[in-house]
Amino acid sequence: MKKIVSLVAFGILLASAAVAQVSQDVLKQMSFGVRASFGASMLDITDSQKHELGNELAAILSDSLGTQNASYSVDNDTTGMGGFAFWGNYSFPQVPALGIQGEIGFLFNNGTEINAESKTSIFGVGSVSLEAKDKISYTTMELPVLVTYTVNKGGFFEFIPHGGLYLSFPLGKCKEEYDVTIKAAGKTFKTDCEEKNKINNFAFIGLAIGADFALNFTKTSALIFNTRYMADFNKLKIDGDEVARRSVFLLSLGYRYTVR
Repeated sequence: MKKIVSLVAFGILLASAAVAQVSQDVLKQMSFGVRASFGASMLDITDSQKHELGNELAAILSDSLGTQNASYSVDNDTTGMGGFAFWGNYSFPQVPALGIQGEIGFLFNNGTEINAESKTSIFGVGSVSLEAKDKISYTTMELPVLVTYTVNKGGFFEFIPHGGLYLSFPLGKCKEEYDVTIKAAGKTFKTDCEEKNKINNFAFIGLAIGADFALNFTKTSALIFNTRYMADFNKLKIDGDEVARRSVFLLSLGYRYTVR
């Protein structure tokens, strides 16, 4: 019995040593980093949503003034956004330039600004316009898995293109801020309001592509400049309606630590 116990104990010791060695070998292929991002977000509003908003404004203008010739135009713009992320990268020993990178990050102020305007004219008054700005924004947690390839690995300057898929989880509700302006007879009237609506999506899936530019100022530390484009495959749903598909362009500055 003592011999069996001794053999089991010896086996456990060998296994622990092997695991420790493997873990150490894996860590030697790892690098870790953190970055802060800023950029622009765009929601590609569906045509049906644009027509719905435009028709609504035209109907309000026509009904309130008793006219039938109100026209409308609708467009949407990018909005500024920001965020931060933590990441880890594993380089394959057989092909050191090739790696796989996992991240967890947060993006704030995803969204867009929709600009709609309806115009008509009244005899004796002139042109009358109703302008509406609808700013949509929400926060997400991002979980990308990327393939990376490092050019000039280990040199002072490295170029690292990357690409892969991500899961994006909306956090909380979608905030909508409305600004309405009425212009008539040389006078301007303004009003605004804010509301929060439920996002029906559990998660978004999308494609991320970009590149890192690394400056290695020591053997283990590097300053990282990052550019990235992200595009969701599925559309944002608010209160049961498909509203838009998100795309994001980010510029980031970060720090990388490489295990030696």
